[in-house]
Amino acid sequence: MTLKEQQMKFDSEKWFDSINAGEDRCGSYSFCSVCHKSVSYPCARAARRSAGGNIRVATVRKRK
Repeated sequence: MTLKEQQMKFDSEKWFDSINAGEDRCGSYSFCSVCHKSVSYPCARAARRSAGGNIRVATVRKRK
C-alpha cells in the first residue's frame, strides 16, 4: 500500500471515529506520538515509523 493510499484510509477512519466520539480524534492513536504534521501523508508516515518500518527519503541534485 502506498503512503497516499494508507493516508486516505487513516483519514476515513479518523473521520468516522471523530463523528462517533463527538470530537476530533487526531492525536489520539498509538502512532500519533511520532507524527510530524508538517510532512505529506503524516499519519501514514507516523504509522510506518511507529511500526519500525523505514521510509525512503531521496534528494535529487543537479550535477555540477
